[in-house]
Amino acid sequence: MSQLFELLPTLLLSVSSFILAILIIVTVHELGHYLVGRWRGIGADVFSVGFGPELLAVTDRRGTRWRLAALPFGGYVRFRGDASAASAPSGAGGAGTFEAASLRSRTLTVLAGPVANF
Repeated sequence: MSQLFELLPTLLLSVSSFILAILIIVTVHELGHYLVGRWRGIGADVFSVGFGPELLAVTDRRGTRWRLAALPFGGYVRFRGDASAASAPSGAGGAGTFEAASLRSRTLTVLAGPVANF
């Protein structure tokens, strides 16, 4: 039992470091999607790092809700016109929505996340 307590600080440091690394990678990835989407005129409703219950959130002047959620193993950007986190179109394809954007704009926005991680 004493060996377990000796390993506890190392384990906590390892888990904390892993979670921090995931948060950084996810944030950079999602920022790639977000920034290219904004550049191409696609509005974003939500920029989330993590899933599940919201821990911290702020809404900027453009109407994007920036949130940090409880489960730090992923993230997403919900662009205008997405009805759900699964990116199902809502049918409201007005100006500034992902659905109404050109094929080139949508392609660049989708590819920007993985490219940002390189």
